[in-house]
Amino acid sequence: MKKIYFLICAILITTASFGQDLVITGVFDGTLSGGTPKGIELYAINDISDLSLYGIGSANNGGGSDGIELVLSGMASSGDFIYVASEQPQFNAFFGFDPDFTGSAASINGDDAIELFQNGSVIDTFGDINIDGSGTAWDYEDGWAYRVNGTGPDGSTFVLANWGFSGINMLEGEGVTNNGNAPSPFPIGTYSTSTASVNRNEILNFSIYPNPLTSGKLYINTNNNSEKYIQIFDVLGKQVFKTTLKGRELNLNKLTAGIYILKVLEEGKTATRKLVIK
Repeated sequence: MKKIYFLICAILITTASFGQDLVITGVFDGTLSGGTPKGIELYAINDISDLSLYGIGSANNGGGSDGIELVLSGMASSGDFIYVASEQPQFNAFFGFDPDFTGSAASINGDDAIELFQNGSVIDTFGDINIDGSGTAWDYEDGWAYRVNGTGPDGSTFVLANWGFSGINMLEGEGVTNNGNAPSPFPIGTYSTSTASVNRNEILNFSIYPNPLTSGKLYINTNNNSEKYIQIFDVLGKQVFKTTLKGRELNLNKLTAGIYILKVLEEGKTATRKLVIK
């Protein structure tokens, strides 16, 4: 009896933990050349010593499962985000860093479903693999979908309520060259396992000074103080300035007096502020 008891306990423990280490947290369908970047964001809930146990497959145009099309590799630490894209150059141009994996499994359009496999079994799903998503509630054409905090993985059944959506065409528009200047930026790297957290695409502790600006030197502070992509627009929406800032001090001597909109992209997050120059 003891042997049977311990065997049942082992099965229950294995079943409870199976598929709880990796989850699909985002999908996106970009609008750069060739409709790129296209890809998938994954999140490591726990440490994973062998990512080769996991694979990705896309179900195009409602044609059902194609099984595993890309096997992952390496390892991941708890809290890591993993990015799978159809290619590298345009992904880098849009987000500012390289994807972790590339392959045809990420050659998705805004009406395609995604499956995440572990040991050959589906552990998470975005979209309905048997339905063309165009015109459905989960349509993300030229846009994105992002998982609600504290949800997933959902197994082989898509749970619509566990996802939020940009709406179609929210990664396109005149002058859109990267995630930061899209009408609705993909909320990259914001998923949390805690339901108390809020998905944020706003740069943490963002501040600028002085404002109004009189000296020509503007200082930009953030939590990370990482490299930033800066854009400034006039009140008519015309871009009048752009640069990459590696420090905190931004020289705006060439701008005339007036009211502007300052937009900052840092590590996939954005901040927008009104800027007054006297």
